[in-house]
Amino acid sequence: MGNRGYITVFLTLMLSVILILAMTVYSFVSLSCAKGRTATALRSSMSGVRAEYSRYLFDHYHVLFLNQNPHGEGTGGLEAEVEERLSENLGEEYTVREVTLTGVTRVLDNHGAEFRKQVTAVSQYLLADKSVDTLREKVNGDDEPISKEEVDGLDMERDEKSEKQEGDQDPRRYTKACNKVGVAYFILPEDVTFSTETVDPTKLPSQGKSGMGLMTMDTSFSSMSSLRRDTTQSGGWLDSASQEAAGLIYAANCFNCLTDEVQEGTTLKLEMEYLIAGYPTDEENYKKCVDQILIIRTGCNFAHILRDTSKMARLSALAWSICWAFPPAQPVVKYLLAGAWAYLESVADLYRLVRGRKVPYMKNSETWITDIGSMGRLAEDAAADDKEDEKGLDYEDYLLILLATRMDTGYYRMLDIMQLNVNQNVRSDAEYFDFSDAITAFGMSVQVDYEGHDILLQEELGF
Repeated sequence: MGNRGYITVFLTLMLSVILILAMTVYSFVSLSCAKGRTATALRSSMSGVRAEYSRYLFDHYHVLFLNQNPHGEGTGGLEAEVEERLSENLGEEYTVREVTLTGVTRVLDNHGAEFRKQVTAVSQYLLADKSVDTLREKVNGDDEPISKEEVDGLDMERDEKSEKQEGDQDPRRYTKACNKVGVAYFILPEDVTFSTETVDPTKLPSQGKSGMGLMTMDTSFSSMSSLRRDTTQSGGWLDSASQEAAGLIYAANCFNCLTDEVQEGTTLKLEMEYLIAGYPTDEENYKKCVDQILIIRTGCNFAHILRDTSKMARLSALAWSICWAFPPAQPVVKYLLAGAWAYLESVADLYRLVRGRKVPYMKNSETWITDIGSMGRLAEDAAADDKEDEKGLDYEDYLLILLATRMDTGYYRMLDIMQLNVNQNVRSDAEYFDFSDAITAFGMSVQVDYEGHDILLQEELGF
């Protein structure tokens, strides 16, 4: 009988230990499962919030941006949304004590690094018909048609007198006429209309940042020093284009310009022109870009004239007829006339470019349009001429050349255009998408109560 009592006590103690151990294991497993469920629910909740990225920006610009300030509620709105989703996913057994937003990565952080990263990824899937390699091929790999050394080494000795051809006139009188009318309006197609919108860049992501200054040109062609500067200032863009190849491909495929509409119903019609010039209106951006392309074309055309002996002979004879009273000025006048003729040829080039035609980067005698004996028919000659190089550059190509050296501000101005367009139809301030609140990644720190146990978790999620 006594032994039986010992056995009963022993078995009771053993059973108690087993029950305690089982309860401990159950509690541990239950808490572990609760932590796992909470982690899964948190990721699901954050994924649900992440899925609320701007659909307009994704459909039109292929970027994934989330509004950190949904419904105009501030960052607390994002936390409240995650908390609500987390409570629904966990059920009544769990109590969400606290949700805190952490680890936000904004689109504008680090000079727009997140945007640039997405642009680089997107550009790999876009058609690359406007790639840097294509531009390099079209200009034969040389973006400097005439060097400063070549211009500085121009022969300033007087040429032998030659006979002036009938009808040849000083082209500078026509450059003055073009400038008086306004080249940008002189070449503008009749069916082109500009947006009536005026934007305020200082209230957009770029905040009115000014990048590389726009080039200027002296169109009086009265100074040799100005001619030297103007005909050599537009080269050296290929290196910049190679470094910014992804951004250029992205710009060509996602933004409108005068000759190519890739998006409908945009705030500004001339978006690529805005990327380059950054002015508040289409009209101003158009005029500035025309001026910049004219400088590029003038340098190229000037280089051709210098290498064309027949054209230089005619200019030499014309310079003699102008400088008969002071012959020593003849060499200088000859080159100033060459600059003026190159400029007028460039106006004819622009006339064709804005109508969707192509112009070779470097011309030859067959693709040359104008003649100093018929400058009065500039527009007619440009319109009637049917010479076109299939490998030539079109208007958009020249915009890409201009944009290549201005991409530091170009990325910010891309965001300007996106913000303008995504907010065109907002009905209240709460719906307004501000890129200062746009994020690409975020983290959440949560505290959840489960049967008296605190579960603390940290999760980060991005696109």
